[in-house]
Order: sequence, then C-alpha cells, then structure tokens
Amino acid sequence: MANDSASRESSPAVALFQKAHQKMVTLQRLDEQLAALLDQRKRLQEELRDVQSNINEEFERVMAVAAEAPIKLLQGIAPETQNHNNNGRARLNHAEAAA
Repeated sequence: MANDSASRESSPAVALFQKAHQKMVTLQRLDEQLAALLDQRKRLQEELRDVQSNINEEFERVMAVAAEAPIKLLQGIAPETQNHNNNGRARLNHAEAAA
C-alpha cells in the first residue's frame, strides 16, 4: 500500500514535469521559428534595398538621356541653320556679282 500511495502522489508530479517539458519544447520551437522569420525579414530588406538601388540607377540613366536629348536636337539643327545661312549668303553673293 505504501508503494501504491507513493505512485499516486508521484503521478501528478510526473504529469506536471511532462507538461513543463512540453511547454519548454514549444518555446524552443517558437524561438527557432522567430529566428527563421527574422533572417527572412533581413533577406527581404536587403533584396528591397537592391531593387530600390536598381530603380534609382534606372531613373538616373533615363534622366541623363532626357537631358542629352535637347542638346543633340540643337546640335542637329545648328548645322542645318548654318548650311541654310551659307546658301543664302552664297545666293546673295552670286546675285551681287551678277548685278
């Protein structure tokens, strides 16, 4: 009987230790999951920074091309204007010489 009563008294203690062990294992798993989530978050932040950098570089490239466009356009017009003025002068000189 003494053995029987000791078994009954130890049974609730064993159950409590098992419950505590389960809680500790659950906490450990949660800690592992949180660590994995934090690592994933860091990776995503780095990827986002890379994408943002690529976007900024593309905007800078587009703006540089856009800034060069008027200059190229004006450079293309300038020779035409000079040729037109030279042709006009040549005609004027020719007309003056004929007169």
